[in-house]
Amino acid sequence: MKLEGKVRKVLDKYPGYNLSYEIRDGVVFLYGRVRSYEEWVEVGLEVGKIKGVEGVVNKIVWDGYPAKKLEERGERRRKIFEESKGKVAGSYDVVIIGGGVVGTAIARELSRYQLRTALLEKAPDVATGATKANNGMIHAGVEPPRGTLKRKLNVKGCRMYERWAHELNFKYRRVGSLWLITPRTLEKFRRFLPGPLYALMLKYVLPYVVVLKGFINGVRGLRVVRGRKIFEMEPHAARDALAAVYVPWTGIVDPYEVAIALAENAAANGVDIYTSTEVVGFLKEGDAVKGVVTNRGTFLCKYVVNAAGVYADEIAEMAGSLEYTIHPRKGVIVLFHQSTGSYVRHCLAEIILPPPPRTKGGGINPTVHGNVMWGPTAVEVQDKEDVSVDPEEVQLVLTKYSTILSGFPKDRVIRYFAGVRAATFTEDFVIRPAKWVRNLLHVAGIQSPGLASAPAIAEYAVQKLKGMGLELREKPDFNPFRVPMPSLREMELEELKELIGRDPKWGHVVCECEAVTEAEIVEAVRRGARTVDAVKRRTRAGMGECQGARCLIKVAVILSRELGVPLSEVLKEEAPLFDGYVRGEAW
Repeated sequence: MKLEGKVRKVLDKYPGYNLSYEIRDGVVFLYGRVRSYEEWVEVGLEVGKIKGVEGVVNKIVWDGYPAKKLEERGERRRKIFEESKGKVAGSYDVVIIGGGVVGTAIARELSRYQLRTALLEKAPDVATGATKANNGMIHAGVEPPRGTLKRKLNVKGCRMYERWAHELNFKYRRVGSLWLITPRTLEKFRRFLPGPLYALMLKYVLPYVVVLKGFINGVRGLRVVRGRKIFEMEPHAARDALAAVYVPWTGIVDPYEVAIALAENAAANGVDIYTSTEVVGFLKEGDAVKGVVTNRGTFLCKYVVNAAGVYADEIAEMAGSLEYTIHPRKGVIVLFHQSTGSYVRHCLAEIILPPPPRTKGGGINPTVHGNVMWGPTAVEVQDKEDVSVDPEEVQLVLTKYSTILSGFPKDRVIRYFAGVRAATFTEDFVIRPAKWVRNLLHVAGIQSPGLASAPAIAEYAVQKLKGMGLELREKPDFNPFRVPMPSLREMELEELKELIGRDPKWGHVVCECEAVTEAEIVEAVRRGARTVDAVKRRTRAGMGECQGARCLIKVAVILSRELGVPLSEVLKEEAPLFDGYVRGEAW
């Protein structure tokens, strides 16, 4: 059956809606109206599953469609465009849009070559979107379906983290993961299997099916664990675990630390990084972009990389090559106090079949700082910036994952937060030259395992740019190494005494929970932190048990002094920390 017939067959499942479509170069454009947002997502995903569909642009509307809000956003962009298009802000070989872990990874990879490269990020700091709000797991590559770009780049990217961590000096631990098989694993099929056969299936057949899947995907070293060995590896694992699969390649990082390290190294090697720089349109000649228009002015360029996360589809549309629609998918994570760190040694998950739709299922994992995280969930949301968390979502996480561990102190929660994944309807990475703009590279749909895949994504994207005509001449003085942020927590006493002798700020502890000094905060500002949360990501000030209750104001005062701005103008992230003027002596 031709592609047209397959699309029509999907739309015929919704007879009351009069849905229509057109296909252009493998991209399916959908039109019409449905009753709910959930149906909008469902239609797009059904079409996205069709073999041969390279992208789904879902222009169907639903009851409650936010037309006015979108029009206001478009009008605001058009106004800034007219005001800014005539002002040249710079001239570059490559302009990267988006400062998450993927955008910064591509910037760092391009910094190896003799190129003028700029990275544009609309927020005041890098790593403020999905990058800062995931669980930091470096997946091994067992889960992504065979034949997807996700699988290819996940397996390769995971193996590249050792070198990245060595060169860029960020915290990385290869802790491995343990996937538990329990009586709940095949609960939905239990009535079809006699008791002894069910136990046999769980204990002896299913574990090797998982190992085989990993082998087929190119992930070696998986092994089956049973009986006492499970609890030697993970003493607090679910007591009814019948077997487990150990995946040794799984690692953990602070995702925002990775992106910050990439950005710092890219900048040290000549990349210009512009924050608080919003893209509002493009200047074009024929089918090529000649300039990226922002609130700062126009960045002239030869090539553009669209790594804008949840806004990648809007950037693509402004450039004239809309080939996919992003449907935001929120994930909630619960963070526990460092005192719970001894309960978890590996990344833990319970295998449940069939798996939840459109997610690997989430789990429990340690962090590089000794905390424990539970989650994430996976919920379709309408708003690309919906990072709200309600009590029901927290309770869902606590209930869903409580079967993985026994005796865990769930009352030690110190924070919960959410991030939004940038999913496309084909549910795969979209890394390819634009179909209708000859110098635009799409790097979109980068949801999990995007963090694990980032090193490989960067290499892959740069090779795509080379194929588009970008000349790559290696830079003889490229320096792959980054000096890490100094940290009181990692210093010997003699070293600290010497530093205090040179700079008394090293003796002034600002964040007691995480032992962060004034000197570290000043260093964070020197490295580019301009907001309270930017300092937090670089130093951990405010990440401890009190979550900033005792140190947030102190950090703001130091920022005010170092930046030379009134305290009332200090930002938490993108909004002022205080309403109105606050006199410094009050603190």
